[in-house]
Formats: sequence, C-alpha cells, structure tokens
Amino acid sequence: MNTQITIVVIATHSIPLADGLEALLEAIPQIEKVEVVRTMEDAMQRVEDIKPRILLLDLNLAGKKPEALLEKIILLSPETMRVLLVDDVQDNEWQPQFAEAILIQGVSPSAVAASLTNLLFLKGDQNEQTHS
Repeated sequence: MNTQITIVVIATHSIPLADGLEALLEAIPQIEKVEVVRTMEDAMQRVEDIKPRILLLDLNLAGKKPEALLEKIILLSPETMRVLLVDDVQDNEWQPQFAEAILIQGVSPSAVAASLTNLLFLKGDQNEQTHS
C-alpha cells in the first residue's frame, strides 16, 4: 500500500486558471494537497523540495526553451508526473517525451479530472506491480 501523500503542484501565472484547477483538484479524493506557484523558479524549488506526485505546468510559464526546464524537472524528481497545460497542441509535438499528459487549456473540467485520476491510478498500479 502506498502511504505517500499525494501532492499536486500547479505552476501558472494565471490566477483564474490556478483557482479553477485548485478547486477541481481538491475535489479529487486521491489528491491530499494542492499547492500553487506563480513562477518557474518556485515550481523548480517545490519539485526539488517536496517531490510532488504531479506537476501541472502551464507551458506559458516555461518560456522559450521549455525542453531544458522539463529535463531539469525530470532530473530533480523523476517520480513526479508532468502534466503540461498548452494553448494549442499543434506547436508541441516534442512534449510527449517530457510529460505523462498534455492538456489543452479550455478543456472541460471533467476531462481534466478524469485524466489526472487515471494518471494517479496508472502510476499506483505500476508501483503495486513492482512490489508483487
């Protein structure tokens, strides 16, 4: 059984997006704590300090070279699942190698909740299988 607290960090400078995601995530029973950060530096620090189960990263926050930041996040906390929030999926073909999920901003809250819940269960199933 996994006794680790499930923490999600939301990294975005958009207050409405952060507020909406925070409320949605707090309603998912498997998620025990949600933190919001507004800068990439804060996101990197939280990933390093607490090793959250999921990092929801607004790609607008990552700047012009998000690949390097995502690689650093992977190095800081390989077990953290990265979910990228993007404006348009067409410009982000390289991202699947850096993220477990890509969500287009504006997708329905139920789709976001379903995707994150599925990720939590998928990762948990993999952990359970390795201990069997």
